[in-house]
Amino acid sequence: MSVERVARISARILALGACALFAAMAFRDSWRSPTPDFSLYYTGARALLEGDRLRDLYDWTAFERVMSRAGIDNQIGGWAPNPPLTMLPMVPLTSFPPRAAMLMWNGIGLALLLAALWVLSRLSRIRLEYLVLLAACGWVAFYMNFILGQYYIVLLFLLTAVWWCLERNRPAAAGVLCGVAFGLKLYAAPFLLYFAIRRNWRAFAAMSATMLAMATLVIGLFGWPESWHYATVIFPRTLDSGSQGLYHPAVASLTALLRRTFVPEPELNPSPALDAPWAFFFLRAFLLPSILVFTLIGIRKTGGCLERHAFAWFSTALLLLSPHTPHYTFMLLLLPVVLLMQDAGAPQRLLLVAWFTLMTLNLPSPALFPKVWLLLLLYGICGLQYGRSVRPGWMVAIAACTLVVAGFEAQIQMASYEREPGRRFQPVAVEKGKLFSDFPAVTKEGVFYQSTGGTPAGGSQYVLHWLHKDGSIEALRFDGSALHPVALGPQGPIQFELVAHGRSRFMQFDPRTRSTGEGHAQGGDSGSVTSPDGTWIAWTTAEGSAQILLRNTVTSAITRLTGGNCNNLSPAWELDSKALIFASDCDRGLGTPALYRAEVPEK
Repeated sequence: MSVERVARISARILALGACALFAAMAFRDSWRSPTPDFSLYYTGARALLEGDRLRDLYDWTAFERVMSRAGIDNQIGGWAPNPPLTMLPMVPLTSFPPRAAMLMWNGIGLALLLAALWVLSRLSRIRLEYLVLLAACGWVAFYMNFILGQYYIVLLFLLTAVWWCLERNRPAAAGVLCGVAFGLKLYAAPFLLYFAIRRNWRAFAAMSATMLAMATLVIGLFGWPESWHYATVIFPRTLDSGSQGLYHPAVASLTALLRRTFVPEPELNPSPALDAPWAFFFLRAFLLPSILVFTLIGIRKTGGCLERHAFAWFSTALLLLSPHTPHYTFMLLLLPVVLLMQDAGAPQRLLLVAWFTLMTLNLPSPALFPKVWLLLLLYGICGLQYGRSVRPGWMVAIAACTLVVAGFEAQIQMASYEREPGRRFQPVAVEKGKLFSDFPAVTKEGVFYQSTGGTPAGGSQYVLHWLHKDGSIEALRFDGSALHPVALGPQGPIQFELVAHGRSRFMQFDPRTRSTGEGHAQGGDSGSVTSPDGTWIAWTTAEGSAQILLRNTVTSAITRLTGGNCNNLSPAWELDSKALIFASDCDRGLGTPALYRAEVPEK
């Protein structure tokens, strides 16, 4: 028996063993552990079936109520940064309990992963068992996709199918698949530019038509007002920052690296390397468009093996451009790695395997953002052959134009940034790493508000936090999530909604006796709040980004208290009527606010 045949048989045995071990571990652990990300998709599908408003999906408090009705407790989360149609594939699964539905979802994912590997094997002429072993090198990322019930296996399959269609000269089918991928995850949107620069007009037209059909479907499902609100308010915020992890190294994106380096935030990033928000706005506005434009110009004329390399290079660039790339996202690199390996020699293939393995591991020292630098390294190496085809004059002109545009964009962003509460008002109840604080309720005993906390069982829920007058913070936990606290008087009690086990009921907490009892639906959500002395009325705007306005009841003069391209809401008066405490998600992810205190103008 030849050495080559022994190697093939050994590879097949190892590949079968890896598949069996992976399937056994993934299905076992996804059944034993909570289903955090899948629960969000499952809840979104339930919300669609129950006719909830689209904007409520991006409200974390409203989303918590739907999660509880769906049978998911001890977990918090929101729908951002997912687009509306991400929920559609989950709709048939909602007829099953969450854990059973997740097992079915993972079964679909495993089948799609194997199908993607088979397609890649046919396209690259690399034997299937070797590609299975390559995927095994990315074990951590693939495993986390299954444990969390994530969506990226579906996206990998769709992008692999796109390349299959392009290779088989079926551009219309490729465009349709890209449009579907865009509808499910926004990641695929730049492929419209890819088809345009490659002058693949059939793919461009098919993708444009599919995207239009997806938008029409959103309008049909949720109505025009909700769809317009998503397009003008929610969509820009999700492109800018996603929902959470704006500063966290686990979100290994170029945007997160720049934000963590230059932008301070009292709870999520109290000590940036350099307090220079203008540098963040400028570098983001310069680097991201530069990467996109340089990539498009570089691939405008390619053919043969360079076409494969161009597709791989463009796919790599998309991860650099994405604002939200948790570590499990990098399993998408399997496609460009296989395309690059197809024409590489043995040493280059080994380097690509090592690079892919590193990109899919949980690397040490995440604060240094090693994956961003590794991604930039591959992007730069792949781009060398395309950079030579770009005339130096073009490169200088592109850089100059991008610098000018970035300067103007940074000025516009800074003007908005200066209007945000973080530059004008005092933070309240600051806790390092705290993701969510909302609905302040002021009493003589201190300030109560809805925040996040753990449960004895190891899950998470919304808890009632009590900011005492001495500055200490106490967490009050109940059997369920405590939502939307309201002070029914200067002495209390605090009314809140307790959501657990699919049931919602009103409760009251008395700060003086520390007793809790049943409450009744009353007060707390009239749309406006009047100061205790009757001089001011505060309310939150209903259209666009939420902002707090004040009206003087004596002069009828209206003052805009807050600003910025973000949400400022939930105003509550201090008892002396001199200041408001409110929530703001400025400098943070959509729907994950912190608390601020603002003194009102002189009467």
